[in-house]
Amino acid sequence: MRAVRTRESISGFDGLRAIAALAVLSYHVSWRANVRPTDWFAPVLWELKGGVAIFFVISGALLYLPYARAMRDRCPLPGWRAYAQRRAVRILPAYWVALTALAIGPFGAGVFGSGAGRYYGLSQIYDLQTAFGGLKVAWSLCVEVTFYALLPVFAGCVVRLARRATVRIQLGLIGALGMGSLVLRGALAGSLTGSFDDHGSTLMVALPGMLDWFAIGMGLAVLRAELEVGRVAGWLPRRSSLYVLLSFAAFAAVVPMQHRDLVLPWYGLLSHAMLGLGSALLVLAVIVARRDRPLRVLTHPVIAWIGTISYGIYLWHLPVLDLLAPQLLPGGRPGSLDEAALTWLVVVAGAVACGAASWYLVEQPMQRFLGSRRSEMRSSRGRGRMAEMDAPVQSTLDPLNSTGVAVDHLA
Repeated sequence: MRAVRTRESISGFDGLRAIAALAVLSYHVSWRANVRPTDWFAPVLWELKGGVAIFFVISGALLYLPYARAMRDRCPLPGWRAYAQRRAVRILPAYWVALTALAIGPFGAGVFGSGAGRYYGLSQIYDLQTAFGGLKVAWSLCVEVTFYALLPVFAGCVVRLARRATVRIQLGLIGALGMGSLVLRGALAGSLTGSFDDHGSTLMVALPGMLDWFAIGMGLAVLRAELEVGRVAGWLPRRSSLYVLLSFAAFAAVVPMQHRDLVLPWYGLLSHAMLGLGSALLVLAVIVARRDRPLRVLTHPVIAWIGTISYGIYLWHLPVLDLLAPQLLPGGRPGSLDEAALTWLVVVAGAVACGAASWYLVEQPMQRFLGSRRSEMRSSRGRGRMAEMDAPVQSTLDPLNSTGVAVDHLA
């Protein structure tokens, strides 16, 4: 017997994206402000780059959820072509615009050269010489795109390996992905706390070193799919505030582990795992929230709007910072708290303006164009099916009009 199909909307993810984007922006401002390593708050500011982990867990949860629902309802998996089109339209146009602006603007990014294909094809992370070149934050987009390619393949394998892709089988295979990533990180680091340096393995910048964060999100997607039909409601506390407090505790545990500022992929195994746990608990708080009791901060209209344009903020905040920092921050010495705060406010304003322009002028129009194209294709297929159904009748009543069926079908 098939489960009742349930597709509940989830409130709060836009707000969570806003927090993640502003956290990464704030880290980069503190980095340009030359925060002293001896300052007590320096490790806290360094940890803000962990907003990327929140993005990865969100991606794992939201993108795997349609597959988890399909397996729960024993329905066909979502089509990979439509999935690929949506992902490409969501990521590439806005990224290409930002990258081109960076290349031809005053930044001298060196995009147009032998590495242009890598930058525009989001494959620069596979060479440490270009991993953080071009649009510097795009290393995380490279990881995301690799995950996009893996996801439908993984879901198809789950269905083929087990005639009934039960919750236990899904979680087992997802857990194997996550544990494999953690084992790899631990093996290459050589210890629980040991970190990498600038000569660390390329694998740590790519999906193998980050897959556990996506796997956490995928596991939460399975949980959400089961929660929608009441299968886990009995034992899972639905107190979002509890999970938020636990997430803060997990993030706080990472602070004393940071003895120096590191690029996020070079984090040691333990700090990397704790960032994943903190991000997982935040996403869990959103997933378990009841529709009549969402997290109010995350669903506030302003925060939700910032989350809507957060991809543009993420793409543009570093160019905005690079453009404004020389005028707002002194060169060569740590800036004062007032200077850093003013820089943060100005960069937030500039990044929000650029993010809004990216959303309203590039991202939203492209998504609408894709939606209209898909509607036209569905309409065309529908007319074709109707024409095929009418064909025998038309050929019986008027054989000379049978060619009209072919014309209608091609339309």
